[in-house]
Amino acid sequence: MQAWQRKQEVMKEALEHSAKTCRRRLIGGVRCFLSTPAIAPPENRAFLERPIAIIALFLALSLLVMVTSDYPLGVWMKSFPEQLRGMAKWISSLGTGLLVLSFSGALLMFAILAPAHKLRKSVRTGADLIATAAAFVFLAVAGGGIVASLAKNIIGRARPELLQTNGAFYFRPFAFHADFASFPSGHSATAGAMAMSLALVFPRLRPIFMPVGVLICLSRQWVGAHWASDTLMGWGVGVAFALWLAHAFARRRLLFAYDSNGRLRLGEQYKAILAVRRALIRRIPMVGKKATPAAKTCPSQSRPAPQTFEIRS
Repeated sequence: MQAWQRKQEVMKEALEHSAKTCRRRLIGGVRCFLSTPAIAPPENRAFLERPIAIIALFLALSLLVMVTSDYPLGVWMKSFPEQLRGMAKWISSLGTGLLVLSFSGALLMFAILAPAHKLRKSVRTGADLIATAAAFVFLAVAGGGIVASLAKNIIGRARPELLQTNGAFYFRPFAFHADFASFPSGHSATAGAMAMSLALVFPRLRPIFMPVGVLICLSRQWVGAHWASDTLMGWGVGVAFALWLAHAFARRRLLFAYDSNGRLRLGEQYKAILAVRRALIRRIPMVGKKATPAAKTCPSQSRPAPQTFEIRS
């Protein structure tokens, strides 16, 4: 009986410690994100990485497509092959972002709940970087979808299924009804945010993520849920939100940094972690310098020295 009570006490202490650790790390992360930016955005920031420029560009394209192509494309979508509609619906379902949100959320919680006091400093640093990357992807996908959802319910454009009764240019602002929530496309915004955020975190896989995101946007037209201009604007909203969030992280020295051309790139520490992972996967012997202990303060206040590794072939 005493042994059972002792086990319960140990389990209770472990749960309390995990809860305190989780709360402390979450509060610390929020404080770092809400803190005053440590650096100003570079004056030569890349034009296509400016969120306002992305919004303006895709808004102009969407209005052009809305006036010139939405109606004929909407009529053509009515004749989309029925045997391909099932595949189109499956592709379209990826635009909910549920898979990416679930994986990044689980990864974030795992990194937060990791017993930091039992891990080496280098492992703790890696866990913190993984948590930061997971938080970025989660916030980008969730935030992009929320912004698009608010915008389309305020604008209130009729969906293509109402073409015969309302036409291609019928709007009912603030309707907050699914039939009048077409512009911009929420699924396309989520797809744009997913593609852009994952491409920033895994730049070598950009040629995969971006086409998949575009395919999700096209599928929304194939299933007759949106006009072409809806998916264009939705993609722009999602990409712009992911870029805005990446700039917010970079200015606080979280995950991203700026190169000499003003473009976003991964921070040196994160690139070092990826180099180690690639070397372990390939089983290449490594000779590395001693890792610099991670700073205990917020990255925006004190920038830790980057880890460097030499890889032998």
